[in-house]
Amino acid sequence: MNYFKILLVGCLFLTVRLNAQTNNTIKGIVIDKQTRLPVAGATVLISTVNPAKATRTDENGIYKLTSLPVGRHNLEVTFVGYTKAITSQVLLSSGKDLEINFEIEENLNNLGEVVVSSGKNKRPLNQLAGASARSFSVEETSRYAAALFDPARMAQSFAGVVASEDDNNIVIRGNAPKSVLWRLEGVEIINPNHFGEEGSSGGGISMINANVLGSSDFYTGGTPAEFGNSIAGAFDLQFRKGNTDKREYSFTLGVLGAAVSMEGPFKKGSPSSYLLSYRYSSFALMDKIGVSVSDVGTPLYQDLSYNFVFPTPKAGTFSIFGIGGNSNVEDVAVRDASKWENKFDYADQKYSYSAASTGLKHTVILNNKLNLKNVLAFSGSENTDRVDTLTRDYDANVFSRNAYKNWSLRYSGQVNYSPGANNLIRSGITASLLNYNLKGLEYNNELKGLNEVLNNSGSTSSIDLYSQWKHTFSEKLNFNAGIHANYFEYSKSLYVEPRAGVNWWVNSNQQISLSAGLYSRVEPMAFYFVNDQLTESDFYTAKKLKPTRSAELILAYERGMGKGLKFKAETYYQHLFEVPISNNPASNFSTLNVSGIGSVFASGFNPLINKGTGKNLGLELTLEKSLLRGNYFLFTTSVFDSKYKNAEGKELNTAFNTRFMANFVSGKEWQTGRDQKNVFGVNAKVIYTGGRKYTPILLPESIAKGEQVNDDARTNMLTADAYMRLDFSTSYRVNRNKVSHTFFLDIQNLTNRINNLGYYYNSDDKSLDKSNLSGIIPVVNYRLEF
Repeated sequence: MNYFKILLVGCLFLTVRLNAQTNNTIKGIVIDKQTRLPVAGATVLISTVNPAKATRTDENGIYKLTSLPVGRHNLEVTFVGYTKAITSQVLLSSGKDLEINFEIEENLNNLGEVVVSSGKNKRPLNQLAGASARSFSVEETSRYAAALFDPARMAQSFAGVVASEDDNNIVIRGNAPKSVLWRLEGVEIINPNHFGEEGSSGGGISMINANVLGSSDFYTGGTPAEFGNSIAGAFDLQFRKGNTDKREYSFTLGVLGAAVSMEGPFKKGSPSSYLLSYRYSSFALMDKIGVSVSDVGTPLYQDLSYNFVFPTPKAGTFSIFGIGGNSNVEDVAVRDASKWENKFDYADQKYSYSAASTGLKHTVILNNKLNLKNVLAFSGSENTDRVDTLTRDYDANVFSRNAYKNWSLRYSGQVNYSPGANNLIRSGITASLLNYNLKGLEYNNELKGLNEVLNNSGSTSSIDLYSQWKHTFSEKLNFNAGIHANYFEYSKSLYVEPRAGVNWWVNSNQQISLSAGLYSRVEPMAFYFVNDQLTESDFYTAKKLKPTRSAELILAYERGMGKGLKFKAETYYQHLFEVPISNNPASNFSTLNVSGIGSVFASGFNPLINKGTGKNLGLELTLEKSLLRGNYFLFTTSVFDSKYKNAEGKELNTAFNTRFMANFVSGKEWQTGRDQKNVFGVNAKVIYTGGRKYTPILLPESIAKGEQVNDDARTNMLTADAYMRLDFSTSYRVNRNKVSHTFFLDIQNLTNRINNLGYYYNSDDKSLDKSNLSGIIPVVNYRLEF
């Protein structure tokens, strides 16, 4: 397109006109990992400049290294009585200061280097995390091919994680995508993804601009005691704070949208800062100037992320954080019946999803043993769809009207007590008020009219209490034990869930971890009320529906192999029980087998009872080489089995039981240009998984009924074709005086392979057609930082 060419030429002109300098800064704070107090007098050394440069932290634990060249750098922190901490290969550009914070531990284990942030081992930030956790950096969301600055898409490369489809829904260890938990600043939030289906945890694209994220944790299981409402994986996201020394800006333009970010101190010399990022759909911009990008509706979206931080001298630190966004797609049927070929051609359709999460957080360090955190947060969403079908006279008939509104108000209070360097106790409470307003109308062929499948509103609440203790017995052994208690007011259910884990360092390069625990998760509220006018049984028997429960055991072995290379093996067994299933003995419905409300509608409307079970077991292998000398790779593979039982005790495959997966991610970057100031990188990813399970369709019965009729006696007995995809990305960063320009080309499904999820009934042709996914998807972005 012409405007992209003009933009490209203009940016290249800027890169020629501006001269390179080395007036760039890395700064941050060094704190004690347990007490959270600043460490004064620690030495921070940067070894990737010649000669090496070092500085010491001031009385507030703050350090600053200035006049640095752009490029990759290694930093290390040393302090008497503490283990050395290293962070490796962080990228410094000329567009903005780079903030790297360190949390150092007292030297009890004598294990040598502890790598944090973007270093070699990707250790989780949460000290109480178990075996199945790792940290990830913002840079990984941009560097991994097809990650698209999206944490969920980036996580598709990790062991035990399978891409659900071509969106950012993910399947973790065979669990349904709806089971993934999202937390922001320590509090659960609603699905933060555009175009999300009701009850799902993913969508088309993340609402969270990666520019506001700090290093965060990702779990594939074994979450600490402080985590409630979790039976599968979890994203524990943290926002970074804005620059407190100067104002900085970035501008991004590309296929995904036009975004602007800004940060800085509220006033010069103030420790308080702001960080804002706003994005508007590029498709919406093109639609406004009359450029059509799709013949089935233009996807429109916008979002906002923010974090305002206010440190005080004595009262601690206050922050106001949040994300919000809305998205919709509308397809208006052509008013020319001669052009109609299938049912989608004569339907007016509009789908929309809006979500927002905001909170007030307060942290305070009372002394060298005790610190507190309090968060009050609101999170809500509205999901609607409207479908009308047209007659030959172009009169509209209502086909569906669905509207789902959910919001929550949560208070989270946490106390961290450290009686000594070898002990940490964390306790807290989370109180949640949950509100819902759910309405659904769907056309039913048997009724020959609209069927009210949902019409419920109200509120309920839950209380979570937890306490966890970590003790370091010796230089090679530590142990943590915790308990989580949940009371869900709607079902009057109380669960007490013990959790424990042990880490044993065979030596400084080898570690064995074991963790076990009980967990529970409330299903999406819409699942509790789905009913229809054809159901003869008393719908309200479902009113006492309880959360799904899980027991999990994880064994892991990790070995550092030198030169940034690490091997890890994990095996796990998960037993799911009190699973909501249909009370109809002839039905195979289970909430373990669905990803959103659409799957519930497709499976019938019988009330649910907590009598189902399921299991997930598998082995995961990871071989990872962290970024070193410009190259990195990550190879992961998993073999697993995912099953559930129906009301009669018959064991069936879940739809997500692909049985195996393998990912290979790799990349290389070069410093180029005059004075080697610019960075050129290429990245690739290969995904190969077994095919999704699906249920055979009874064609004669479907033709007779006018809609798809599944052979429920053979649920999930067929396997779709194997899923395979090659993704590729390249980037070029140009560093100039106080400005950096970065050009990204990201191509998903480079070979244009058409993957499928099985078959569906085409009511127009009265045939079975493949349910195909997308072909090649190129994404171009340009970012300006200054």
